Amino acid sequence: MEAKTQETEKTVLIEPRIAVVGLGGAGCNVASCFYKALAPVDIIAINTDKKALDETAADKKIYICKAVTKGEGTKGDAGLGRNCAEINKAEIEEALVNHDAVFIIAGLGGGTGTGAAPVVAELCRSHNMMTIVIGINPFSFEKERIHVARRGVMAIRQKCPYTFTVENQKVLETLHDVTINDAMRKVNNTIMGFVKEASALLEARMNEVKPTVQKAVSSKQIDFSYMPEIPLYTGV
Repeated sequence: MEAKTQETEKTVLIEPRIAVVGLGGAGCNVASCFYKALAPVDIIAINTDKKALDETAADKKIYICKAVTKGEGTKGDAGLGRNCAEINKAEIEEALVNHDAVFIIAGLGGGTGTGAAPVVAELCRSHNMMTIVIGINPFSFEKERIHVARRGVMAIRQKCPYTFTVENQKVLETLHDVTINDAMRKVNNTIMGFVKEASALLEARMNEVKPTVQKAVSSKQIDFSYMPEIPLYTGV
């Protein structure tokens, strides 16, 4: 009797390629935390402040608008931050291509992060990457930055539906006798935990469809309507 062979499909688990992009001073600070924690993501730091960028720990550093800012940053001018990102769009795009998901982290209320975030988000989404923006709102005593932050987050949300804002002020209100550095460290850890959970969710969703060697699945095919809860935030 002739033996029958049963053909089986070999299941291949998809590991999404994920990038964490730090924009401006606060964003690059968070990016450094990811890098030092040996997070399994690609760390990309983007800044107009040359000195701050040199001090950032990252896999890839992009110094934008050298000819305009002379390495001194945007000095709080969000319009200039946006223009700098536009001018260097090709270099930013080259660093981001081939990723499945991108987490863009930026401090809100300044120039580089606030201005560049919508540009980078739009660029990622044009390549069908799962794009999530996490904006860090100013402390309550930073009056001028608060107004810039409010306008900035509106511009970001027009480009990216998955936009979250983390509140620096809530850290001071929930923790007693902490320094500004302690508060910022708490915010950084909160963001890192959120990215870890969201990345695990993305990987799970990508593998739910049981991809095979013959048929790979990318993040753009995934319904990512649910996001894990992020503490200290004001919502999407």
